Amino acid sequence: MDGLFDWRGHWEEAPDAWEQPEGSLRQKQFLAVLEACLRALPERTARVFMMREHLGLETSEICKEIGITATHCWVMLHRARMALRLCLEKNWSAK
Repeated sequence: MDGLFDWRGHWEEAPDAWEQPEGSLRQKQFLAVLEACLRALPERTARVFMMREHLGLETSEICKEIGITATHCWVMLHRARMALRLCLEKNWSAK
């Protein structure tokens, strides 16, 4: 699993659904499934994921805001990414 992410914790190679921002990512169906997958995450895990991926905050900023260690943050991000990837693969098709 470590090979899927770079040193910053971002995807090395985005899942298929995320590679076409002008197409798949903007589809209402995909966004609805993504939102459902995010809601299925534990609340703090989803919050950490959104702070990193949507707001673009650095690990240190997230840790300060949430009150966790950097190691815990990385674990939460890893778990969020894995859960979201599985949920999207199961519940959404680009076809």
